[in-house]
Amino acid sequence: MKDFNNEIEQLLAIGRGMSDTEFDQLLDDYFGDKTDVEKEQIGVAVLETKISKFNEIIQIDNEIKFIEQLDGLEKYLNMAQLSKDFFGKQKTWLYNRLHGWNVHGKPAKFTDTERKQFANMLLSLSDNMKNVALKLV
Repeated sequence: MKDFNNEIEQLLAIGRGMSDTEFDQLLDDYFGDKTDVEKEQIGVAVLETKISKFNEIIQIDNEIKFIEQLDGLEKYLNMAQLSKDFFGKQKTWLYNRLHGWNVHGKPAKFTDTERKQFANMLLSLSDNMKNVALKLV
């Protein structure tokens, strides 16, 4: 069985910016010499490509939601100190993950464990702040 995933990716890349009519012609040309079995395999490859792209979108959306969930809180926190104290890392490590900045050509992101560690860090800070505030009143 031939792997059509690369061909589908190339076809989509070629088709970017084409009008609907031009893209339809590109597809007609591509499918013109394919057997029914190959067309079925191509359908599977298209589905796999769509699922892969959808999963990438979900992952990006989750990273965007993470920084949005902080709701500006990060500007009131000393991220350099938090990065050092809670993660044992340089401040750039934390900033890269918070903002999804590229590191070695890929967007940096928290692992599930680091995400939980970050949440626990915020809970710890909020507990400490509440205790201090209660002592002041």
